[in-house]
Amino acid sequence: MKKIFYFFVFFYSLNCFGQNIVQNPNFEQYSNCPNFWNQMSYCQFWSSYRETPDYYNTCSTLPAITPPNCYEGFQYPHSGNAYAGFYTLAKSPQNNKEFIGSQLLSTLTIGQKYYITFYVNRGGQNQAVIASNKIGVKFSTIPYSDTNPAPINNISHFYTDSIITDTVKWSKISGSFIADSAYSYIIIGNFFDDSNTDTITYSIGSIDVAYYYLDDICVSTDSLYCENWLGIKEQSANNNKITMYPNPCTNELNVKYNNVPNENTTLSIINIFGRIVIQTKTKETEFTFNTGKLAKGLYLVKVETGSKVELQKVTKE
Repeated sequence: MKKIFYFFVFFYSLNCFGQNIVQNPNFEQYSNCPNFWNQMSYCQFWSSYRETPDYYNTCSTLPAITPPNCYEGFQYPHSGNAYAGFYTLAKSPQNNKEFIGSQLLSTLTIGQKYYITFYVNRGGQNQAVIASNKIGVKFSTIPYSDTNPAPINNISHFYTDSIITDTVKWSKISGSFIADSAYSYIIIGNFFDDSNTDTITYSIGSIDVAYYYLDDICVSTDSLYCENWLGIKEQSANNNKITMYPNPCTNELNVKYNNVPNENTTLSIINIFGRIVIQTKTKETEFTFNTGKLAKGLYLVKVETGSKVELQKVTKE
């Protein structure tokens, strides 16, 4: 029975880490805190692939792009401290849309089926008074930029036909496709022209747009992986078995594991790619990590004691 359990833990660990081929999938890692609009390039591995998408982070000094009380609408990140924002349709000029893109961790395999999930939320404030459908994903063999934009050609590898209207809760978009080329880049946006995009308009102004926040993107060959991805769902969020402080941390992180038996405990800090960056074993109920050399961003703290495994998020600033 114990062998079966450890196999399950091992399999679960593989399923939770290393299979999301999207770099920085929840926008937590950044080179600079955003201090104005159109700074998607401040988010590591991401940039504009058309027009001027925005980067939102709680570290920002500009209130309009500091969650949760942002200019386009009030919203907390789906996870962590950051998200992206882009418009899927503008009232004027026509066929004016924003895309964001990134290079994947690995090139897609031709003939392989890939599963995709991500979360969006409609802004619904100021000019963001339109809701649209056709929010989706396109894969590419080449990168694009705001000066060499990805095309609006009514082609998308995956998109939703539903008009996303919710301004309160995050809406999950999920689907799959079979790779027909060795794609190395992912692009997110609305790749359909205005005549092929359905909308709902809630009020009328001169520069109205359909604007959406974006968070927690997953691309995997495992049909269940993205459903359980820990960038989205945290195992120990509400049981208080792990106490960490300060969180966010800078140079030190104190980790306390409550109700720990008198046996060895393995403490690990894991980056968003599933790699262990710091690990220690201890019989103490509290340990202090030196986090000064860690890159800024989101990490998981993993506590293994006997047959128990607990996980919790921490942000390095």
